Amino acid sequence: MYNSYFGFLESPFSVTPDPRFFYTNAIYQEAYANLHYGIEAKKGFIVITGEVGTGKTTLLRKLLRNLGDTIHSVFIFNTDLSFPELLQLTLHDLGLAPKDASKVTMLQQLNDYLIKQLKQGHTVAALIDEAQNLSDDVLENLRLLSNLETDQEKLLQIVLMGQPELQAKLGQPTLRQLKQRVALQGRLAPLKDEEAGPYIDFRLRAAGYKGNGLFHPDAIQEIAFYSKGIPRLINIICDNALLNVYARSQETVSADMIREVARDLRIGSEVQVTEMEIAPNALVSKIEPETPVREAAIDVPQHKVRRMVRVGFETLLLILVFVALASVTDPRNLRGIAGRGLEVVKHNLNQWVVLVTHQEAVPEKASPEVEFKRKDQRVMIQHGASIYKIASDTYGTNTVLGMDLIKEFNPQIKNLNWVSAGQDLLLPRLTRETLLRKQPDGSFRLIVASFRSLRG
Repeated sequence: MYNSYFGFLESPFSVTPDPRFFYTNAIYQEAYANLHYGIEAKKGFIVITGEVGTGKTTLLRKLLRNLGDTIHSVFIFNTDLSFPELLQLTLHDLGLAPKDASKVTMLQQLNDYLIKQLKQGHTVAALIDEAQNLSDDVLENLRLLSNLETDQEKLLQIVLMGQPELQAKLGQPTLRQLKQRVALQGRLAPLKDEEAGPYIDFRLRAAGYKGNGLFHPDAIQEIAFYSKGIPRLINIICDNALLNVYARSQETVSADMIREVARDLRIGSEVQVTEMEIAPNALVSKIEPETPVREAAIDVPQHKVRRMVRVGFETLLLILVFVALASVTDPRNLRGIAGRGLEVVKHNLNQWVVLVTHQEAVPEKASPEVEFKRKDQRVMIQHGASIYKIASDTYGTNTVLGMDLIKEFNPQIKNLNWVSAGQDLLLPRLTRETLLRKQPDGSFRLIVASFRSLRG
């Protein structure tokens, strides 16, 4: 629709797995090299995993396009089948008509074909996409299929491409023999934030775009944030943003437009988070029903947001002023100034707690064990979940602050953009103890606000 408007020869952000639009970085180059080398060197089993939308199918199609004439390949993308059905499909793709539907006959027919190709100096490879959906029985039979070999090499090279669940499945005790036969494996990770710009530019150039500055730098930053580095999400966001630019007869994609697209698409809204079972005497417990949790759909008025920031900075300013006065004021007058100043600081801190946590501040004479009764939440990360969505569901309008707290309270997570299903996650509750903490040297650390970007 908008191709001629921007000067594209074709759509730059189609979600179809077109190898011409395959973007390569170090991780993708390594995965491609492993696949190509593993097949040519006849290594047997090769496993590549990656989250939904990271370009696994595109990688396979690029591999298929670049395999030499002496390599015969079978591409299987429908993995909801039995092993006999998989054999039938394999024979069909190799141009062979199954003599009958029995498993033994088809295996013998395939073995004869593989030996014939070996004598001609050819290689046969089976590329299986969405391999995480294969049943345990099919995977075990694939292991037996790999027994078709000579004394020197494997007759059939098998590539298993799938989501992270594939690795978990291969880790089962019943499939340990198959896992031991995996010669090469790799993982497709999401793009880094700084790769979003080059990725977008690569797609634009591949589509014939000759101009510059179509996406504002701030817009690219927002795309990296909302997509979490998933190429498919980048494509969807960019496609919708360009459609909006075209509809409004504009020339540049702005950051505001990306945020609008993200809201319209409800990026990540399908993520589900379930709470783990925790022992009753555990230090950290599940949130009790009466504890109010802010929903992401609740909008806080702008004046309240401004007030939150103002109160926080007023508090910091008062603390700084007090420190400055301490160095120049007569000590006899300092006590009165300090008393009045600390009262204001305490009042502002109480306001801050109410504004951020939506609860009354903890009374001055609260139990000394209040920190151990904070009622934090512990969850198990589900497949397809993201830290941003978890923080959004848990902390509502304080999502960015929540992400910072999640990072602090979960040191085992090194990269917030890459988490695995089944990981344990601690979600600290927003309380006075969370936002204002005493340090080992006796000073206090006050968390005033968190911002995704310092840009306007």
